[in-house]
Amino acid sequence: MRLLKEQKQTREKPCRQGICKMANWHFWGEKEFSDVYENIYIRSVMEDWFNIVFEIVNEINLQKSTKKQILDIGCGEGHTTKQILDRIEGNYICDLLEPNENALTSAEAFLTPENNVGEIYPRTLATFKTNKKYDIVFTSHTNYYWALNEKDYDTQLKKLTTMLNQRGKLMILTLPEESDHYNIMLRQAYPNFNHAQYIINFYKKLGFNVKIKKLNMKMYVGDILSTKNFFDLKIFYRFIHNTDSYPSDSESKEFLEKIKKYQRNNYLDFKDYLIIVER
Repeated sequence: MRLLKEQKQTREKPCRQGICKMANWHFWGEKEFSDVYENIYIRSVMEDWFNIVFEIVNEINLQKSTKKQILDIGCGEGHTTKQILDRIEGNYICDLLEPNENALTSAEAFLTPENNVGEIYPRTLATFKTNKKYDIVFTSHTNYYWALNEKDYDTQLKKLTTMLNQRGKLMILTLPEESDHYNIMLRQAYPNFNHAQYIINFYKKLGFNVKIKKLNMKMYVGDILSTKNFFDLKIFYRFIHNTDSYPSDSESKEFLEKIKKYQRNNYLDFKDYLIIVER
């Protein structure tokens, strides 16, 4: 496959509201350790996650096309991509968009043996340009990194719809405002326009047909609640706040109290929303 070269720009700037930093994904280098990255896989309830995967696959399989043209935005190393592509009925080809070149290279190697991978773009959504029109554009929890302010964010939301053909479908998996991910934060790490409700209202105002599937996504925290030590708690803090900095002991205690407040039977519910946008 031809890898289109573009250097990733890594930057971290304060939000205009002064309440957060729009961080890049800090944790690719830690994926081999029992550390921040593994919170996604070790804590999530796999049945919940695969129910989400099945919902995405069902929506893709409803598209009537002799060869489905698909774009995955923010594919990472391709794990979610493969879970979806493995279950698509009929012919398809999937292009990959991912700003981290190392992750994209891993995704290509991981997916190519069994899945139909098309073009590979080491770019951000903001810098991505294409004349192709897709049957399916999907993204899983990448909308937090698209823009630093609301105006630019709106630009990216509009851009996504320009990539669809006349009967195309856009799917965005993200968190609602009431997610426990947001509830347990000590400080706001993402601006309000990242919330599912903002995206839903944005597309409705533009006249698109918007369907929302409200899905469970439980995360296990029983190990954190059953120890007085802070090692796992501080790692979880970094994951929740998307930061490469460890909290102080006092912040850790405050964070623990918020987990205790919102957990139910040793689980938090992140309450994923699958937003489906069509013309």
